[in-house]
Amino acid sequence: MENYSIETYIKDIRVIVSREVSQEAITESIKPLAKRLAADKSWIKPEYREVDTDQGFGLHILHEEYNHELAVFVIAWAPGRGLEPHNHKTWAVVAGIEGQEHETNYKRLDDGSKKGFADLQKTHEETLYPGKAVCCLPEDIHSVWNNGTELALSIHTYGKHLNHTGRSIFDVKGKTETPCIVKVQN
Repeated sequence: MENYSIETYIKDIRVIVSREVSQEAITESIKPLAKRLAADKSWIKPEYREVDTDQGFGLHILHEEYNHELAVFVIAWAPGRGLEPHNHKTWAVVAGIEGQEHETNYKRLDDGSKKGFADLQKTHEETLYPGKAVCCLPEDIHSVWNNGTELALSIHTYGKHLNHTGRSIFDVKGKTETPCIVKVQN
């Protein structure tokens, strides 16, 4: 089978985004393409496995449109590390490449009207392995954790660059909501 490149993936996504109206249709159409790209691995560079030790993962940008829309990252997750519950404020498709990522989904119980406050309830958990992909909508809340003993690598496709969406990170026990900005590797 012919290699599936990042460039072809981006072109295919642009077509999907231009023709689909709903975010659900966009993510479901991208999902098989993300799985195809994750399975190929010919495009993966050694530096994509680098992790920022402070945040516990390395966020490596592969593509971003000039207006911050359509952003594609490879994320390397250190074993036993991850990101607390967060939303994206944009659609997302994530496909496993190597290792495993444990995802916990939450629903928000409050109405979001009290600044800095959030009451979350766990709703679902699953582990993402190579060959599996998941979709998120803008208000979905989940945490991601590498629950394995090896580095986990995944491809993340977003409707907008994460640091430009105004997204939040949540403390479930403390019931707080704060801005979520992540460090992107060069």
